[in-house]
This record gives sequence, C-alpha cells and structure tokens, in this order.
Amino acid sequence: MIIVDTHCHAGINWFEPVEIVLYQMNRNSVDKALLIQYWGNHHNQYLLECIQRFPGRFAAVVSVDISKPDALTTLEGLAKQSGVVGLRLKPDDRSPGDDPLAIWRKAGELGLPISCYVWNVNQTSDPEFHSLVAAAAGHHHCSRALGWGASGTS
Repeated sequence: MIIVDTHCHAGINWFEPVEIVLYQMNRNSVDKALLIQYWGNHHNQYLLECIQRFPGRFAAVVSVDISKPDALTTLEGLAKQSGVVGLRLKPDDRSPGDDPLAIWRKAGELGLPISCYVWNVNQTSDPEFHSLVAAAAGHHHCSRALGWGASGTS
C-alpha cells in the first residue's frame, strides 16, 4: 500500500525546507506527499524545484494571484509543469472582469482539482459557484490526478 500525506508545506522563508519533510516522511514510512502552497504566496518555484529534485516523492498544489490580469495564463503555464496537480483557492476567491468564476472554470478545464479550505459551507450564497463546485467534486479523484494509483485508497 502506498502511503500519501495529502497536505504538507515546505518553504525557505516560512515553512521548513523540503529536506525536513523528507526526513519525517522517511521516518514515518510515508511514500509520497502533496506539497500545498501556503496562503498569500504565489511564487511556486520552490515547490517545482522540490518535485524536480526528488522525483516521484512529491506533487504540488500551486497558487496564482487571481487579481492579476494574466492569472489564467499563469495557471495554464503551471498546469503544464510536471507534478503540478492542483490549485489552491479560498471559497470567496473571484476573478476580476466579466466572469468572477473564471479561475475556477480554468482549473476545471485544465483538470486541476482545487484545494479549498471551507470553514463554512454557506460561505457564499452564489448558486453558480455551488453548482460549479458540486460538478468539480464529482469529476476528480485525487489519486488519479496525482498519477499515484487508480483508486482513492492509494
């Protein structure tokens, strides 16, 4: 059985470096880990470097600055990076412009599950948002997105 830690943080200026995460993984027989970008940090280079330095051990959930006009293009570029398997958003994150749910839709188009910390199910009353989230929840299985197994049990 493959053991996966589905929510880890690593960094050089806030969280511990990836070598400490690896030490703890090895010590506790954890095979793989999903590195989650921490709130407010849109510089994903360290996570991408971790994936490259330790092939097969890590995948990443990245973050983009949704207030920037190139957020959708940035997400498309990140989605092409090996090991990027998701996007981190808050439930009330909205894109500027005509389509406030553009970043959510783009993640869906790219097949990227969204890591979303929901502290209140009724945080937003937007029915279109609820419909979008419900559709996404029915279409994604984390282990398949990670490429680490065929079912949700691995």
